[in-house]
Amino acid sequence: MVEKGGRGQRIDKKRDVKPTVELDLKDTIYRLSGITFLPVKDVCPALCMLVINDRRSIEYLSKFFKRDLLFDTTIFRGHITNKSVEKRLNGYGERITMRLSQNEYAKVALLAFALDCTVSRATAILLEMSMSEVRCVNAYIKEFLRHELSESQMREFKEILRYVNKQGESHHSWASLLAHVMDEVGTPVTRISEAVSDFIDLKWRE
Repeated sequence: MVEKGGRGQRIDKKRDVKPTVELDLKDTIYRLSGITFLPVKDVCPALCMLVINDRRSIEYLSKFFKRDLLFDTTIFRGHITNKSVEKRLNGYGERITMRLSQNEYAKVALLAFALDCTVSRATAILLEMSMSEVRCVNAYIKEFLRHELSESQMREFKEILRYVNKQGESHHSWASLLAHVMDEVGTPVTRISEAVSDFIDLKWRE
């Protein structure tokens, strides 16, 4: 779809955002990108949207709101005296490049307005929260697998997860099991479905 008049700019054109994050966080996001075969610029928006659409996460952030924010039908009240979000990094920081759709950018911009910070800083906060919450990483991996695996593969993957958590000494999440699959397969693959299929055939059934 193209806007009428002007220079014919696409209204769905994505916008570049380059938040600065701690090096460890950047490495972890690149690791997640590697095991899902998705570029970082696509992984980051998905992680941000998981947090920004999560009520528990917004409730946590609301203590930093300087201005009001409407979430679904709830208005989280902001106040100028509320504590500001931390701006300094604990360690060495590096920029990470991501692209947001117009709708995604608008959501982050509203959050940034409530927090009284830049859009870049707001995305950094969302990324930090997404990778520090196991449930967010799990939700991302589970949704990714639903799109990438066949129904039979998804069923088998669920059974493997159930079994290893029942028999093993440590608890595996969707993310940690997927990382284990990628490490175990070893051979180069171009799609996650290939890696899971190889793991099921060569490792799980051996």
